[in-house]
Amino acid sequence: MSTVSLAIDAVKYLNKESKKDHLVEALEFNEFICFIYPQQKPRNRSLLFHVVSDLLGLLMYGVPKKTKHSLKNLESINYSEKNMEHYPIIEVWNTLKDKVYIKKHGVESIVEGFVKKIQIEMDIMEHYPFVEDILFNSKEKLNEWLQSLASFYDKHKKTIQNIYDQWLALWLCNRDKEAVLSNMLERLNIQAQNEYGLTIDKNHLLHTILSNKGANKQENDNYSRWYKEGVKLLLRI
Repeated sequence: MSTVSLAIDAVKYLNKESKKDHLVEALEFNEFICFIYPQQKPRNRSLLFHVVSDLLGLLMYGVPKKTKHSLKNLESINYSEKNMEHYPIIEVWNTLKDKVYIKKHGVESIVEGFVKKIQIEMDIMEHYPFVEDILFNSKEKLNEWLQSLASFYDKHKKTIQNIYDQWLALWLCNRDKEAVLSNMLERLNIQAQNEYGLTIDKNHLLHTILSNKGANKQENDNYSRWYKEGVKLLLRI
């Protein structure tokens, strides 16, 4: 079930022409499946879990400029006229917003937020190695979603498969933690330079994140606590 969420990220990451935020694409793809491929609907709940994760990340770690418009659109939907089975996410957003959101200031805080997300990913690698196995094996599971993904993005199934293969290679599955972390920091540095005109100290961050596992775990525990609350609320709606 997690493969479809990974595929959304893959297509978004490598599709530079798209102006949509990937959380919006996940919501739209969820709606698309509900109406066009209803036989897959029982297995697409991970798309909403994915959106909860993204929204919580925005609240805790900062909202990039390109995402603000997407959030305004999300908040302006008239959900009273929609089927809440398909649009439950606004309730989760409003609840978490009241409890979690702290206003961030400046682009530096956005980049710091990305670093905290990397800390979480490193803690996951440290304590939950099976997650990497799920990521590695997702390539085989993609076949179940190729038709719906191809229809949604109006691309050939082979194109979606190739995009996913390229994206998966970026994660360096089955490589050591230092190599994976170095790769993530390099991608963050490129993003920070291109979008914010900032350069991060990759060597310092590499040493700090690898050596301070307690801080990584604390960040992950804090994030996980609110994520669980968001998912529980989602499932009650």
